[in-house]
Amino acid sequence: MNKTWRIFYILPIVFMGLILTTSSEVKHIPVRSTDTYESLSVNVLDFGAKGDGVANDTEAIRSAVKATFERRRIPQHPQYGYFVSFAEVYFPCGYYIINDTIDINAVKIRGENYAAIEQKDPEKDIFFTADAWRQLIEGMTFLGGKVQLNLGNNNVDTGHVTVRDCQFKNSSGPAVQMRKGSNSTFFKVENCVFINCEQAVINNCDMSVIRDCWISSSRQMKNKAVMENYGVMHVENLLGVPRVRRGDEGFTEQWVDPNGRTRTASNQRWIDNYGVVNIRNSRFGGEGGGFTAVYNFARYQYKYPVTPNSVTIESSYLYNAQTTAIVLKEIPNVITVTNNHGLIDCWMVRLDPGLDLDTYFDMDGHPHNISINISNNYGGGYFGTGLPEQLWPYQLNEIVGEAPPKKGNWTRGQFIRNPNVEKHYEQEKGWVWVKTPAIEEPQGWLCTESGKPGKWKDIYFSESPLKTQ
Repeated sequence: MNKTWRIFYILPIVFMGLILTTSSEVKHIPVRSTDTYESLSVNVLDFGAKGDGVANDTEAIRSAVKATFERRRIPQHPQYGYFVSFAEVYFPCGYYIINDTIDINAVKIRGENYAAIEQKDPEKDIFFTADAWRQLIEGMTFLGGKVQLNLGNNNVDTGHVTVRDCQFKNSSGPAVQMRKGSNSTFFKVENCVFINCEQAVINNCDMSVIRDCWISSSRQMKNKAVMENYGVMHVENLLGVPRVRRGDEGFTEQWVDPNGRTRTASNQRWIDNYGVVNIRNSRFGGEGGGFTAVYNFARYQYKYPVTPNSVTIESSYLYNAQTTAIVLKEIPNVITVTNNHGLIDCWMVRLDPGLDLDTYFDMDGHPHNISINISNNYGGGYFGTGLPEQLWPYQLNEIVGEAPPKKGNWTRGQFIRNPNVEKHYEQEKGWVWVKTPAIEEPQGWLCTESGKPGKWKDIYFSESPLKTQ
């Protein structure tokens, strides 16, 4: 055999030896197979839970949570400080029955294919924790009970709590809540379904996101909101189906629209806002006539606000035939309602009759940190904003009125356009009538001196400020 062929025979043997040697040297490195991953979880079945929809699994689940909590690791690092590593409580697919609240400490909860857990006592919660800090709850179905996920912490910094891919049904209280005092936490509820819960979510965190969820409200919810926000809440891609009780005693309220008509509306609503709420790409359904998207209880801050109180609704579907998109119990710093659809015979905003806007801003002089933008919405008619005259000065969009204002704190240079004049400006002909009125009216009114309501001058087409634009 020549030397060349010897090399070809020897090389494979050498390579095999190298492979075997290398494998023996690194065989201590763990491989995370599926079996290994499951072994890192604490399976509730291993602690006696049955998950058969008959047996009481309360104590078995408590034992599993305790075992998980005891596996926690709190390493110390000179640069990064401490951090916590938890194992998880794993619920295989099944139907688990409990009759008492279970304290889950700060452990992760994971269910297989929406494993269901039902609280048989309607006055007791399902899961509770005072230490929700870096926590994930996913893949579960929660049935009955009062609060299904009663979460919170003692304002521990850098908190991050996520609830995702879960279903919540028939709670007698809020399905999910982050309690008061949990400020320094980023709270997320994602890809969840809420059916017939007294309320869906209550947020007390500095930042929360409710995203990609379906909510069908409860018919028993009286003078409440589906969600309550006491911090900052972002609502995105929400599909809401209201179950309205407009005609029943205790579920309705009357109000007078800007045209003087007395109307009846449900006192049920989607969101009670006590801070900042931003709503985008969401659908608030018109089933049963629908109900109001936001009741705002957050008063504007006239001193420099770290986070100005605000209500923003953008690019959403507000199917509501009986009331308005927003009810103002207080006036926030910012109101933005733009690019929305669905409002028919409905105004954008209505004011609580208990607010006296003639004196509301007196203690603060003329507040300059209030802005209102209601524009580009489909429905509601020509005067569909519903804003009282005292709030007109704070509009960022065009101000429209049929006469000079008699109320409000105005600034010199502000202009009100008269909608009864229908002319347009042509470069060669100047102002041309589109429709000639019986008596020529001013194009609008210009504020010439600041005040309440200030001094105003009629502006005709020959001197219109729009002519030079």
